[in-house]
Amino acid sequence: MPPRKARDQPARQANVVVGLAPEVIAKRTKRHLDELERSNYAEPTVSFLGEEDGDQSAKSRARQTISDKRNQADGGKKKKSSMNVRTAILYRKNLATLIDESGIASLPPHVPTYLTAVTPPPREPPRLMCSVCGYWGKYKCKRCAMPYCDLNCEGVHNETRCERRVI
Repeated sequence: MPPRKARDQPARQANVVVGLAPEVIAKRTKRHLDELERSNYAEPTVSFLGEEDGDQSAKSRARQTISDKRNQADGGKKKKSSMNVRTAILYRKNLATLIDESGIASLPPHVPTYLTAVTPPPREPPRLMCSVCGYWGKYKCKRCAMPYCDLNCEGVHNETRCERRVI
């Protein structure tokens, strides 16, 4: 049998993506975080007004905590929650508002606070996470450089999430 001819395949180019400017990346990250902050807001679902024991539905009984059941069994009445707990539930605030109200920005720079906490830069490069499902993003979009993990996530990214930025 004659020796097989080796097929010469052309060398593939690596999926090289030109690095984006740090300003573009910072702007994109800030916009994404602002969008998450807006979508994370939830209206309070707990109502303290006009709650009577006689008109409790099965759904509300199923979600009742064990400590609430014990309190009702002991005295027959539900204990009133403290004003601080009630205020925290009714008037939820996002992290930026809580930081502003705490006044930690006015503390001296040598006092460690949430705003002054830093860590040394990492030794390894950042791990790419799929922008669709959160798995390890092995590939990058050629148009916007966002990572994705497989063909399914690439399709979702191209249809809905790609910012169509030419690099």
